[in-house]
Amino acid sequence: MESISLFLLWISLCCVCSLGAPPPPPAPPTCSPGTPESSLPFCDRSLGFEARAADLANRLNITDHVNFFFSYPGTPYIQKYNIKSWSLDHTCIHGLNKDRGVTVFPHAIAQGASWDLDLVQRVSNATAVEARVLSWQEYTSSHGMHAGSALSCDGGPLANSAHDPRWGRISETYGEDPLHIQTIGVTVMNAIQNPQPVPGGKPEDRFLATRQVTRHYLGYHGGSGDTINGTSYLAEYNATNRSLADSYFPTYGAFQNPKVGAADGIMCAMTELNGVPSCANPLLMTTMLRNQWSSDAIIQTDCCDSVSTIASMKYKNLSPSEALALAVNDGLGIYFGFRVGSMRQYMQDNLGNGTIKEETIRAAGQRVLLSFFRLGFFDSYAKDYPFHNDSIPWSSLNSATHRKLSREATAKSTVLLKNDGILPLSSKTTAKYAVIGPFARCIETDQKTQNGTCYLHSYNGYPTNITSIYDGIAAAVPPGSVQFELGSNATCGWRCGDFTKKPSSPCWESGDGQNAISAAVALAKTVDVTVLALGAGAQVEAEGCDRFNLTLPAVQQVLLQEVSAVAKKLVIVLVSAGGLDVDETKANAVVWAPYGGEEAGSGLADVLFGIVNPSARLPVTFYKQAWFDGMTNNLTTSMLNLNLEVGLGRTYRYLKDPALVKHYFGAGLSFTTFSYSGLSTVKNGNGGLNISVQVHNTGKMDGCEVIQAYLTGAEEPNLVTASLSLVAFSKICLGAQGGPQTVSLVVSEDRFETAMNDGSMKIIPGERTVYVGGHHPEDVEGQATSGPCLKTTIQL
Repeated sequence: MESISLFLLWISLCCVCSLGAPPPPPAPPTCSPGTPESSLPFCDRSLGFEARAADLANRLNITDHVNFFFSYPGTPYIQKYNIKSWSLDHTCIHGLNKDRGVTVFPHAIAQGASWDLDLVQRVSNATAVEARVLSWQEYTSSHGMHAGSALSCDGGPLANSAHDPRWGRISETYGEDPLHIQTIGVTVMNAIQNPQPVPGGKPEDRFLATRQVTRHYLGYHGGSGDTINGTSYLAEYNATNRSLADSYFPTYGAFQNPKVGAADGIMCAMTELNGVPSCANPLLMTTMLRNQWSSDAIIQTDCCDSVSTIASMKYKNLSPSEALALAVNDGLGIYFGFRVGSMRQYMQDNLGNGTIKEETIRAAGQRVLLSFFRLGFFDSYAKDYPFHNDSIPWSSLNSATHRKLSREATAKSTVLLKNDGILPLSSKTTAKYAVIGPFARCIETDQKTQNGTCYLHSYNGYPTNITSIYDGIAAAVPPGSVQFELGSNATCGWRCGDFTKKPSSPCWESGDGQNAISAAVALAKTVDVTVLALGAGAQVEAEGCDRFNLTLPAVQQVLLQEVSAVAKKLVIVLVSAGGLDVDETKANAVVWAPYGGEEAGSGLADVLFGIVNPSARLPVTFYKQAWFDGMTNNLTTSMLNLNLEVGLGRTYRYLKDPALVKHYFGAGLSFTTFSYSGLSTVKNGNGGLNISVQVHNTGKMDGCEVIQAYLTGAEEPNLVTASLSLVAFSKICLGAQGGPQTVSLVVSEDRFETAMNDGSMKIIPGERTVYVGGHHPEDVEGQATSGPCLKTTIQL
């Protein structure tokens, strides 16, 4: 999904225009009063989107519908009915990618760490606003012929789970727990699609601010290229029916649930599941997506060509042309890949010999037109259109308001993992600070290299400014109070696992490398507080780059060892998406700062200096290196085996030995303290459970708390079950010495269900324990902020 087509490059060059007052509007949009199309049925709102799309589809020829199927790199403008061209290849997971001058928010894993639904909703709304601005710019600069590629986020919210810390793409996910992913992800998707009623339309019609394509159905949960098992995108995943029902289908199903606002599209992966390609898999395409979830989402391929990989994987020894026919007949609606010329010829061949029926392609094209109607391509002229150009200032792009929101989001996604009382720091003292490390000041201003910076990481746009950790701290203290030393580069110049190998002359033993570490050590000796910014980065964890261990790269370990030996006070800042097993022994405080976007440094400084009280919680388990050693080089514990119970177990739900945990899922400290009391539960009328608990801020600082409710797993002979599962959570804020506040949590009936071996869901009778608190029940460190979890038993 990294490709930039010549078509989109041309569009982007054409759209470089002033961010001030918009230029004069182009010719009236389709269906505007007085246009030739306005009297036709597809312009009659009262008919509803479905009927309007059907009417327009019937007026088009098969060539038009084939063009809709090949929407990448872009569809042509259809002059006869003034149908705008459109194109794919945008992502929206932390702001818009590819574009200059947009706001880059904290990455998806950071949004998951916030556990804050209001926050992620506001971030997503802001992204939708910027998408609309860019679309209007493209529309006007193309004289009304192009609808705007930013409206179609084929890289929408990921339903993938970060269930394996070895996976390189954890930054794009919201975490490892199914309920947590569903809750955060659906909130994001609804906010960025922002469905609005259609005045004068059918009750079921909704205008969308953007259309989101959720990913990756069903693959890329591990094995993203250069992996420990030498796999590639042509990955063959294996999962039992029980595992699919327990850990995977719930997240994809939630994102496609029309009752809560389904994603407009879904991307099928370039992988096989249990021997069947994902893009031609009846279980995925029909049984689950269409029948069980009642989704009408457009199914599209991944950009690197999920169709050709069907043939490459030798599935039934199909040719590429036969693979295309198989996928189309199983429901594929948009081809999004590199081999457009070849695939177009295969499409013509298949239509000619009847392997693909014309009505199948017409139906696919009609569904694309339905998305056009939802996006307002035909109704954007009307003043009652909710996303009218007049209602969205072009100055919204990377506005001061959006940059402030990005800073807030960074602070609220920063997790405090250890604190002996050194934090918050005081900006009013005469203390001297050192900011050291490869993640302290790694700013690249060139658009070509900015994708790999410490703070943006991947699938990002290009903001006008990036605030480094050094910049943020320097702005918080008196001038001259802070100094910077690099100490080391991130990986000694290697990536994707090579950094674990120690050559005869590693870089930290060379002249330049040793001089850099020596300079850092010398600085740490002279200051009061050393902030050491270490981490992973795109050289260690990224698409096509899975983890080779859970420790820091060796050069950073040397830097940590030598600086911690002399620092008077040491604050370690870890920049990563997946967990890191770091020696925290000599650290006074440890903070996890997952890729914070353009305001990474300022948001982190707000936490370090107590302007914002940390309230984020880990969305993933941090394992010790011993876990990795016990799971590696064993085919049964490969990332391609999606069964979480194999080996030592994956995620907190299936981990078999608590001694392997460095920091628990849900962990995070605060500068204040909370107490819990009065836990009560009562069955509700919907078969679920209502939980009530009193929460009191017992400290001297305002703060926010994440109330987490967990349920123990069922016990059943010959059945693997999760030991513990998150069943509800809520985030509240209380003033110092505030409360108690009554917090109500609702556990839906399906949270009591257990996945059976055949994939069915069943409530198994018996006694279960409910835990409620500010952390995982076994997280002793979390008790420093909120005490032990309360617990009670229920009978199912």
